[in-house]
Amino acid sequence: MNALFWTEKNRLELCEAEEPRIAVSGQVKVKISMTGICGTDLAVITGKELGTAGVIRGHEAVGTVVEIGEQVYDLNVGDRVVIDPNQSCGQCHFCRKGQPNLCVGKDGKGFPIAGLNVHGTFAPYFVSEQQFVYRIPDSMTWETGVLVEPLACVLHNFREALVTPFDSVLVLGSGPMGLLCQMVAKKFARLTVATEINPYRLAIARTIADCADTPERLAEMSVVKALPNSKFDVIIDTVGTQMETAERWIDRGGRIVPFGINSAYSHTITPTKYIQNGIKIVAAGEYRYLFGTALEFAAALPGIERLVTHRYKIEQHERAINELLGYDLATRIPVKCEALKTVFQPHHSTDEGNRERSR
Repeated sequence: MNALFWTEKNRLELCEAEEPRIAVSGQVKVKISMTGICGTDLAVITGKELGTAGVIRGHEAVGTVVEIGEQVYDLNVGDRVVIDPNQSCGQCHFCRKGQPNLCVGKDGKGFPIAGLNVHGTFAPYFVSEQQFVYRIPDSMTWETGVLVEPLACVLHNFREALVTPFDSVLVLGSGPMGLLCQMVAKKFARLTVATEINPYRLAIARTIADCADTPERLAEMSVVKALPNSKFDVIIDTVGTQMETAERWIDRGGRIVPFGINSAYSHTITPTKYIQNGIKIVAAGEYRYLFGTALEFAAALPGIERLVTHRYKIEQHERAINELLGYDLATRIPVKCEALKTVFQPHHSTDEGNRERSR
């Protein structure tokens, strides 16, 4: 089968791979229908994060069970499922004390996460332990299901930040994760404001948040001027480079949530300022015991599936990646970016370049 590997050349490349097989009796084999390109994948591709060479990438996926092991008790062939890529070992110090999101693996060398350090879902088939596979309702679209994993991340950050119905929330950035944050904030908080520099994504944010504009125009928003001290209770940086902006707009007693991934970015804080103003930095890490909750939340969240705007075969990966980045990775020539969540369909047979409408 063809699969997308992160190679020794520090590139995402289409390579021939052996089709995975069930190795132990508690595993299931899934035929992948959709698998999303995550911001983490883009961070590795652009050099903002290190990638593990020789690994099939991809960790947001839905599909159909095509084979089950002898001891699989809750899934059947033909079930439509979503995959939890965070394969906590259940045996390390953190797993034993109820923190599987901080798992370091049985050997202490790292949390096994599909698509990051073990083979993932940018492939036609994927094999997983049954506890990491969740059945999805027949009424749920693949587009909704493929967003369950990123939604679990968002819900975890909101839970860790203790967002309440009394809070005003500022979401910095309106990519897929930023828009999901805005959707969740609309459910949990009294006010949701968003920023975005890309005109296409800003237009989408304006249909979700209470108010959205470019970062430069934040101070001009009437809803911001009406806030106590013209500042926010919770600020979520989905870009990964916005701590200065977050510090400027956070109110006393507020919570700043770094969410976007960019290890090349650093920021120096003044601890005294945080102490004197009671400001907290909430670094939530991976989600914990929230995958089932995210599945239920997604099913009850109207319009979430419209975040999936582009669908490609894995053979079209270069075009898909360039489109998301807004420039050609090889030449650095700008290309038009009018995409939110892009997914690969490993078994899809559309013609080259075909774009289906967003739903």
